[in-house]
Amino acid sequence: MIKTNFIYFPSFSAGEMGSNFVKDHRFRNDMTIRFYSEEYPEEFQHNQLLITAGAHMSVKDYRNKMGLTDRNLVMGDSGGFQFASGALKWDLKYRDKIFNWLSENTDVAMNLDLPPRLKNEGKFHECLDVSIDNFKYFQKKQDGSTKFLNVVQGDDEHTYKHWYDQVKDFDFNGWGIGGAGGSLYRFMSGVHALLQGKEHLNPRNEYFHILGTSKIRDFLMLIQLQKSLEDIGSNIVVTTDSSSPDRAVVFGTYYTRFSIKKATFESINFPSEKHQPDIIEWFRETPNQDWPRMTAFDDVLKGLVSWKDVADWNTQCTMGMRLHNFYVFKDAIRNVTELIYGHDYILKQAVDSEVYKVLRSIDDMVKSEDPSKVFESYKQLYMKMSNTKKTPTNLTHDFF
Repeated sequence: MIKTNFIYFPSFSAGEMGSNFVKDHRFRNDMTIRFYSEEYPEEFQHNQLLITAGAHMSVKDYRNKMGLTDRNLVMGDSGGFQFASGALKWDLKYRDKIFNWLSENTDVAMNLDLPPRLKNEGKFHECLDVSIDNFKYFQKKQDGSTKFLNVVQGDDEHTYKHWYDQVKDFDFNGWGIGGAGGSLYRFMSGVHALLQGKEHLNPRNEYFHILGTSKIRDFLMLIQLQKSLEDIGSNIVVTTDSSSPDRAVVFGTYYTRFSIKKATFESINFPSEKHQPDIIEWFRETPNQDWPRMTAFDDVLKGLVSWKDVADWNTQCTMGMRLHNFYVFKDAIRNVTELIYGHDYILKQAVDSEVYKVLRSIDDMVKSEDPSKVFESYKQLYMKMSNTKKTPTNLTHDFF
């Protein structure tokens, strides 16, 4: 296994899987679903997990309830997305509650920012003002027990840079980049703001966390960023999180393979009683047949979950599916890591030609004395790959 500092934090604390972590649900052979536990099969243990204040801020002693110990590295999400999506309505009363919950339950955590998107679209300045006020509060109250990360938000290189300039002097232990999921252009704009500000060379910084990114292309970019930072001697650990392997199960999705070249995960859908009753009946009559083997972890599930469990759509089934999807994700990360840390000759053949150019641009930007110059030379490619129709010069920013 190639050594890399990159960390993937599965974000599975909300919903059914989080509830079953708390219950310490076990399969029929008494194997726990807590993949971060010492009881779990050693070969497949994953010691990092993200938990979210947005869903659990009212739960006391949450870390212990989850069975998380000092051997685990726990990342805390502050709940900014829940406020942006409207799941929670922003109120100052939440701030102290979230700070205390993160301090008591996590090792590393996001500051409480208010993302300028979703319900907050068009409210950039208002979101920035609230975020700055929260950052001041977090900076004053932090005692070092949790390493808090500054957060930068935006839509393009101008807005990310403006947000960065307003918050860069806070004393935290690294950075989170928000809004990068689903847009290569925003991803690179956020990274550019930090590199141009030389944050990767700042000794107080330990982490660059890109929030909620989980596509194959994202992993290629993140791990390239990690390798390039290591090449220049930076101590930054690049991290990300996602809930995709968990959420996919809500739709009956079972990951099968992934394609590095196409940058996609492939999947099949398990049937439902409502829509495929005849197939469900066959499953009930074939109880002992194992699911398709797609990853080494499926050998652990052999004999523990069956098609009958799918027909019943019971906890054995849904927990097994979630864990299976998670290990397909881990296989993809391992494959990407081997390519990025291997010879460029192999990497160039393994990935899409435009993705390869993006990877080279990340390496160039990290190693350049002027990251902005590199960003400008690749900007049209970033925009093309993000389906961004307006160029930044056509966008109006009233802070100019």
